Amino acid sequence: MDLDTLKLNPLGLTYAFSIYREYMEYRLTIDKITPQTKEWTSKVHLIKKPRPRKSKDGKTRFQIVVVQDENEDKVAAVLYGEDIEKDAHKLTPFSTYLISTAKVRIPLPYRVPTNRFEWVIDRFTVVEEVKDDNIQDPPLPPPTRLNTIHFAYLQEQQQNKEFGNHNFTHIIAVVVNCGSIKYDGANSNKCREIIIMDTGMNSFILMLWEDFDDVDGSILAAQVAKYPVIVAKRITRTTYGGLSLSTRYNSVILINPPYPQVGRLQNW
Repeated sequence: MDLDTLKLNPLGLTYAFSIYREYMEYRLTIDKITPQTKEWTSKVHLIKKPRPRKSKDGKTRFQIVVVQDENEDKVAAVLYGEDIEKDAHKLTPFSTYLISTAKVRIPLPYRVPTNRFEWVIDRFTVVEEVKDDNIQDPPLPPPTRLNTIHFAYLQEQQQNKEFGNHNFTHIIAVVVNCGSIKYDGANSNKCREIIIMDTGMNSFILMLWEDFDDVDGSILAAQVAKYPVIVAKRITRTTYGGLSLSTRYNSVILINPPYPQVGRLQNW
């Protein structure tokens, strides 16, 4: 039933508003959702989507994404097995979604928690993308909260230990050079060396290993002439070729994400 029809039918208009009001009553922000919340829908931005990985015993394949709501409160959402592929086309970074009735649980003890709870997205969870042309219920605005670490403090980070994990600390930098694919390390792993720089003209080598080389490295190689900006998380400091940075199995590399800090760096 379209809007013109509803205008000609007051009862239809009343019914539509009652449905909308009932729907909005179930709309909750992340901080209001607990394991005891039975029916709920949350409007969220997908802000991080690391690659799927396997449990230590190799038996379980899982993926942990991070979403945030209109208040920029965050929560991790976990997908397992076939659900990863089922929702792969739906869950794209910086798109807005309505997620309904995911399982809510206390984070597993071996993970660094994003929130006091985490969600599990499975075949019973409803995931609906909010389109850009949705005037009545538009997508969320681009995120603004981004905690970064200055390059000057990178040398203070412990060698070969992951950082950029606690308190959502990120590296933000311009890519000024992107090398070609090569094979290095004890097992001749595939890698790519890129050079990143901050506004203080401090530069570092960032090594992209294996699938980070395949995916992110290929994109950066194609865009390097335009000096793309990256936001990197969960990377480590190494002594490869001197002091440098390196991806890990759970790193996240975002290329030209829609943060205002990235926009300022692009105009630098």
